[in-house]
Parts: sequence; structure tokens; C-alpha cells
Amino acid sequence: MSGKARRYSSVSAVVLCTLFVNWCLSISAAPQGSAAGQGWGEYPRSPAEAARFLEYSTWGPTTDWINHLTEVGYSRFLDEQFAAPISGYQDFPLVPSMRPADCVGTCQRDNYTLYPLQRRFYTNALYGNDQLRQRVAFALHQIIVVSGNEITIPGRFAPYLKVLDRNAFGNYRQLLHDITLNPAMGNYLDMAGNTSTNPNENYAREILQLFSIGVNQLNEDGTPIIGAGGQAIPAYDQDTVNAFARLFTGWAFAAPPATGIANYFEPMVAIQNRHDVRAKTVLQGVTLPPNQTAAKDLADGLDNIFMHPNVGPFVSKQLIQHLVTSNPSPDYVRRVAQVFANNGAGVRGDLAAVVRAVLLDEEAYVNPSPPDFRKGHLKHPILLVTNLLRALGVRSADGLGLSDGYLNPQNQAMGMDLFVPPSVFSYFSPSTGVPGSSLRGPEFGVLNTSTSIRRSNFVNTMVFSRIAVSANAPSGTSLDFSGLQPLASTAPKDLVLRLNTLMMSGKMSQPMFDAILKAIYAVPVSNPLRRAQTAVYLVATSAQYQVAR
Repeated sequence: MSGKARRYSSVSAVVLCTLFVNWCLSISAAPQGSAAGQGWGEYPRSPAEAARFLEYSTWGPTTDWINHLTEVGYSRFLDEQFAAPISGYQDFPLVPSMRPADCVGTCQRDNYTLYPLQRRFYTNALYGNDQLRQRVAFALHQIIVVSGNEITIPGRFAPYLKVLDRNAFGNYRQLLHDITLNPAMGNYLDMAGNTSTNPNENYAREILQLFSIGVNQLNEDGTPIIGAGGQAIPAYDQDTVNAFARLFTGWAFAAPPATGIANYFEPMVAIQNRHDVRAKTVLQGVTLPPNQTAAKDLADGLDNIFMHPNVGPFVSKQLIQHLVTSNPSPDYVRRVAQVFANNGAGVRGDLAAVVRAVLLDEEAYVNPSPPDFRKGHLKHPILLVTNLLRALGVRSADGLGLSDGYLNPQNQAMGMDLFVPPSVFSYFSPSTGVPGSSLRGPEFGVLNTSTSIRRSNFVNTMVFSRIAVSANAPSGTSLDFSGLQPLASTAPKDLVLRLNTLMMSGKMSQPMFDAILKAIYAVPVSNPLRRAQTAVYLVATSAQYQVAR
């Protein structure tokens, strides 16, 4: 690392530690090229507006995607994304639960770790056309969690990811059904093998607490309903959990596809003589009659959950948090929850309609001058990686091909191990607050002194170096600065303006703009590559960039 790069790294680490909480304090002038007091129109009014929408709906704006969105407009763009073929995940060979003694090295890596899934995730995110589906599926993964800390075989984990991909724009009721019978979920939360003689409450508790309604009764706007004693009213009690634990009995893995191979590829199947057939009182006092089949109890129980009035606001708020802002207003949540309740054609739980409502809501657009720090959204490590790489034309290490997607070590160092959330509460809780404030900031759950420095180190690696070819990285990864170098040598101000549009959606403050321009001029004009690298590094390590909006 050069002395100059090292100096930038140490300065940016201090900036990250001091400004993430109150980043608004660094904004003393209106963002370059921003507009206030408007809502989404039919078409983006500027490249910066298009970039802002793409921050929400893709893994990061690129010049080509900005141009395309500007050409087709918001509605057609969303229609295209809803119809785009799924990038998805490959099929894996069948492997036994216990790794054979001779399966070592790459055999072990490719069949008994999540390495191939993590690489495929990143190649999809960097280059796939189904960007919105990927963003929504990952949001659903953060809500409906299965973790690689327990499901370590990629062939077992991939069908769970396929459920999320397939249902990202489908109906939430169908998603609940498919995820309930997914074998990876059955293993992770112990529904597989749940029997009438030994009912397990793990899945029953988490489908209520985390996947559908939450712990307290909610108003339509996502705020808790307060009882006469001034306390939130619980949405269910332990008796309800016990009833659902009994309801979910009688399910097991389907027949093995080969000797010694557990079936994680097909949905779980009912074994009626293991099902608890007694009556069950579920949510809102509904009692399911005795002597129903496991399948009938399951269908009735999922209907009971799905129709609970909490589901719309509970799910809608989390989708807004994952896609747009950590602190949506109650009105924003209410508007989206109303679409969850009725897509306009009498259908409840239409996720495509919900996602459209999330992205096109007036609050998703609003960009006051100066920006409202309460609407900040810290880019979690995976989003930081994809945003930077997509913006700068990510390529292989030699620049001649595509990245191989071996990037999980980068986001893992920053506190987020892809597909390995530490618990069923995901990588970070949706209730996590921004330190020193009353604001929600879920992603701040993985930000600390160490990870903030590693964020700067990641940017430094990508901007001033590359991820070299190695045994795990057959192609490596680098950034392409060729499109920025001409501006760096002849028009530094235009270079900063371009980065402001591409990387910051036109929200760069005037002091930041001036400081970056000054830093560019400090680099000799004879070195346009270093000028471009300097500008990108300073943008990417800034609090104004890493806190979206």
C-alpha cells in the first residue's frame, strides 16, 4: 500500500467511526444535482434519480442500468424485473451426510462447505439480469432464516434458496407453505421428525415470532397496539406456541434418493401416525377440530397465520427496511401493508405488488435538502461489496474476463458471513438501534471499530489492488478505471460529478465534493489512474456513501 493510500485509510477509519451515527452533521450544503419536493414520475428526471431507484432495486447502479431505466421508465422496468428469468443456483451431486475419508481438498470445499453457493450468489449479484428478484430473495432470507452454521452441505442449502427465489414475487401464503416443508428448514428448526409423542416448539415459535406476525399485536402502520395498562399487547402466548408445535407434528424427509443420502431436494412428507390429532386452539381463538390429517392441519394453521392482521405490517416493514430505509414512517408502512392486504384485485399477500409499493412509495423518493439523516440506511457488508464492484465495472483480476465471485472472505471480515447468519434472528436484528440515538439501524449490528476499519481496507484492496487468482479464486476480481481516467486527467470536476451520480445518486455534499476535487488535484496530472483511484477511494470510504440516502 502506498503512503498516500495508507494515510487515506487511517483517516477514513476515523471518519467511519465518528460519522456513521450522525452523518448528517457533515452535510452543510445541498447535494450536488439533487431535487427536493418531488415524487417518482413515469420516467427518471435525471441519471441521479435513476441511480437512487437502482440502489433500492438492484445490487448497485451501473451506467448501463441507469441508461436503461431512464429509457424505459419505472413501471416497465419493474415489469421487466418481475419477468426476468431466475439466475438461481446450480444443482449439486448427491453426497452422504458423513464426508468420505477420501473427499478432501476441493472435493470437501465444493461438497461440504457453502463455497460454491457463495460464489454463485456473487456472480449472480454482479452480472445477473434478475437484480430485483435477487434483492427481494435475500431480504426474505434475512427474515425467514436458515443458516449455514448448521446446514453446511451446499446441496442441502440450495433448495432453501430456490424456495426464496421462486416465491420472491409470488404469494406470501405459498412462501409460508414451501418454506415450512423445506427440508433445510425442517432440519434447522427441528420440524423434521416432530412427533405427537415429543412435539418440538422451535419452528412453531419462530414462524410466529420472526416469519409472520411478531410478538405484539400491531396497528396497520406497524406500531404496537397499546393496552389499558400502557403496555404492548402480546400477539400470542405459550399455549398458542404449544398448539402450533402439535399442529406441525408428523412431517419427515421424503424417501432418500439413494442409499445413505438424506432427501433435501423434495418437500417433507406427512406421516399420519406421528401427527397429533387432538383439537388445537391457534391464533385469535380459532380452534381446529380433532382428527384432521397432518396436511389439513398444516393448511388450516398456515391460513390462520397468513390471515392474521399483523402479517401485512410486519412483513412490509421489514421489506422496506431491507430495500429502502431503516426508519420508515408509520404512514409508509401502512400504505404498503394495505397493498399486502389487497393488491387491488382482492388478492392478499401478493409480493410483487408489495415490492412495487415499497419501491414506488413517495417516501422512497423524498430527498430533502439537506438529506434527512433519520432516513439513513447503512449498507451492510454484502451490499457495500456489490455496490462498489458493480459501479466500477467489476472484472477478473487480469481485466480480461468476469469475476469468479470469490468475495465472501471480504464481507466475512466486515462482519457478515454470507448464508451463515449467527442465529435465527439473522445477521442482525431488525430492532437494532443506531448507537447514541433512538433510530432503528439494523445493519449497525455488525458495525464496530474493527469492522469499520475493515470496510476501508476492503475498499483499499479493490481500488488500489485486486483480489488475485488463487486456489479458491480461479479468475480473481478487479475494478475497471478505464472509463474514468480521461476525466481524471482533463476534467476532474466532471469526474467527481460522475461518481456523485453513479455512486451517490447525486447526494454528495458540497464540502465533500470540494475535498475530493482538492485531493484529485494533489495527484500529478500525468497519473490519471491514481487520480481516478483516489477519487473512488474517498467516495467509497465516506460515511455519506456507506450510509445510503
